[in-house]
Amino acid sequence: MSTAKAELFRHSQENLAWFKNNYKTLKRKYDQKWIVIQNKKVVKSSSTFDDIVKARRNGEYDPKSAIIEYMQSEQIAMFF
Repeated sequence: MSTAKAELFRHSQENLAWFKNNYKTLKRKYDQKWIVIQNKKVVKSSSTFDDIVKARRNGEYDPKSAIIEYMQSEQIAMFF
């Protein structure tokens, strides 16, 4: 793995760990919203994914070093 890819992977892992550690707070604050996490903070939130895509096009976050999650406080039943 190249140094640049390893760095991007490290950033992604750090953002994911921050997300997991702050999940309860984020879930309350951003219920039913998409959030973009970059540098261990929420840099964009929206109720529509289209807004998240537009923000990326406008350069509001770097998709290479950010993670995108959908927050929902209500549990979803899944049947297989």
